[in-house]
Amino acid sequence: MIRNNTIYILFGLLLFSYNLFGQDAEKPTVALLGTFHFAGSNDLMAMKFDDLKSDKRQAEIKEMVAMLEEFKPTKVILEYPYGNQKLDSVYGIYLKGERGLSINERQQLGFRLAEAMGHQHIFVADSQLDLPFDVLIKFLEQEGRMQEFQELIEKTKEEVIVKSEEYLKEHTIAEYFVFLNQESSDLKNRNFYIQHALGYNSEDNDIGIRLVTAWWERNFRIMANIEQIIEPGDRVLILFGQGHTSILKDLYKGRDDLEYEEITDYLK
Repeated sequence: MIRNNTIYILFGLLLFSYNLFGQDAEKPTVALLGTFHFAGSNDLMAMKFDDLKSDKRQAEIKEMVAMLEEFKPTKVILEYPYGNQKLDSVYGIYLKGERGLSINERQQLGFRLAEAMGHQHIFVADSQLDLPFDVLIKFLEQEGRMQEFQELIEKTKEEVIVKSEEYLKEHTIAEYFVFLNQESSDLKNRNFYIQHALGYNSEDNDIGIRLVTAWWERNFRIMANIEQIIEPGDRVLILFGQGHTSILKDLYKGRDDLEYEEITDYLK
């Protein structure tokens, strides 16, 4: 009978062999670009901004895509359900000149960049996972903490959303993306969960822990989907909402089986 510690040793040896002999293949390069929703959204923290269809903003978007071309991506991965071929089909129709671009970040940036690089396909990697926000709200109401939560939301809107809206008004799209993807912006996003949501618990209700765990699980699932797409030697640009990339960056940085590049270096 194989003991548990023997299994652990064998598993460790397999990992060691993978890391040792897997180095023969050319490491892929990964870059992550956090984005906002170009078409707006009904999200609690949705931004308000000027018309991205204007000549000025369209010119800025094209200029930003030209900057991203310097990364020379071999694949562009977008925020859309993994395994769903619809977006790739839409991209194929776009390449034929049979339709224009919708005002969303996937098409305005993703389609344009993939086309500029001569890609015949785009890739998708999102994983849908319901977060228990309704359970959280019920818990906060029962515990008399709704006002505390509402004050947190208003404070976050003032510190993050309003400042972002003001910054975008005075800067180009590329400049705003550098601002959005800086470490301080990622920290604010992550800390909303770690410093606040994680603390919404009681002795008999761990909803805060479950909420944060579910959000991190969704991002681990996204990462697992991305792993199915990346191949040795690839240069992959992953365009996802900044809420996701603020976590995914931490998961990719420091891995010894791939190279990580800061995509904002190409936008400065």
